[in-house]
Amino acid sequence: MSKPSIIANWKYQKPGKGGSRGLKKLLKYTSYREDPEHAALPLKERWTNCGLGENWREVLDNCHALSGPYVLAHHLVIAPAPDLMALVPEDQRAEMARRVTERVIETWHIERGLNVPEFSYCLHDRDTSDYGMQNLHTHVFVAGTIENDFGERESHRISREQVVADPKALQRDDNLHRIARQEFENLLDMTIGRDWRLEREIMLEMITGVEPDNEIEPQREISDDFERRRDREPEQSPPEIEIDRSSRDFDISF
Repeated sequence: MSKPSIIANWKYQKPGKGGSRGLKKLLKYTSYREDPEHAALPLKERWTNCGLGENWREVLDNCHALSGPYVLAHHLVIAPAPDLMALVPEDQRAEMARRVTERVIETWHIERGLNVPEFSYCLHDRDTSDYGMQNLHTHVFVAGTIENDFGERESHRISREQVVADPKALQRDDNLHRIARQEFENLLDMTIGRDWRLEREIMLEMITGVEPDNEIEPQREISDDFERRRDREPEQSPPEIEIDRSSRDFDISF
């Protein structure tokens, strides 16, 4: 499919005063960002607790308690394509965003051979800058360490190939983008049937005037910067990958 059905971006906050301040600021923003009608949704409707907390204060405290030497917390944004979400009945869209979020986080860790860590996420309902389409997406906060089968908490390095969307990385079972696309597209098939796949390709061909290619690379721009930073950082420290601002299709705002 020439245009991704969903965008899943990853970054992390480092321990220390700067990281703690940044995480607190991000959590507060995530909690109170206005929806398209300029009124924040009730916090109980926004936050879903999967072990890390029911509100931004609990999440912040638990991130500190479960942090590792290199990671205070992981932060992901999972954003289904607005044009595809528009095909889902309106009263089912928020639940669809929640279901795909949980499936992506759980499957991503399982495919990496890990237990599923504590996480919580906040649902954002906003409009895109283009055409005013609804842009439901979630901000996910994941504990910096994961409990192993012996009850010990461990830090785990995240490799470049697990979080970028180039063609080679997308062939990996543990690639975040591959998993997100698979889980969302399966949910769409179960909810609205499979006709959306062909219809979307036809529509994209009409808009672009070219036949659809295999995969675009929404995070390709970060790869060179990643390699430069990896050379400077200690081997045991996870690479810090910033959100790719070139993925304009979904206009994710932070």
